[in-house]
Amino acid sequence: MKVTRRTMIAGALAVPTVAGLARWRWQHGSHTGLVHDGSLAAGRRFAEAGSAAGRASMEVHGDRIRFARDLVATAPSLIAGVTRQADAVLIADVAAEAGYVLAAELSGNDAGCSGNTCQSGLVALTRMAVGAGGMWAEAFATWAANPQGQVLPEPASGGWFTDREMALGWLLVPRG
Repeated sequence: MKVTRRTMIAGALAVPTVAGLARWRWQHGSHTGLVHDGSLAAGRRFAEAGSAAGRASMEVHGDRIRFARDLVATAPSLIAGVTRQADAVLIADVAAEAGYVLAAELSGNDAGCSGNTCQSGLVALTRMAVGAGGMWAEAFATWAANPQGQVLPEPASGGWFTDREMALGWLLVPRG
């Protein structure tokens, strides 16, 4: 994604709008769906940070298609997760059938995090996760647990984590 002054300003202004979720709440629930892969260190950290922020994360288990269908059946206002790519693709496909689109994708590895894909309104979220370095999963979970009116969290000082395996952070939102 090419970053220009216009997209940078739009991203900075749009995150609170996306965070408020006002337009989505009448169609979708007011809760967020957090999902993690417990076999990934980043997934476990995502779940712990989500719990600390007041939102439990569901561990991906069993039949992935059934898992994803049960998840979207609750009509969350957004779905955020840290999983392997295969699980992210399956969950996104099922969620697409229910009206969700991929809004952001973050790649986490031993170098920290890089923003691969993001809608223009989520540039600031992607920058926050990338800026958090090795604590990207925690920063992403803290935001996703309660995005309504929340200011993006500051990266925590110290505690740099390395993720030896490839972890993918992703955010699904209802089609607008």
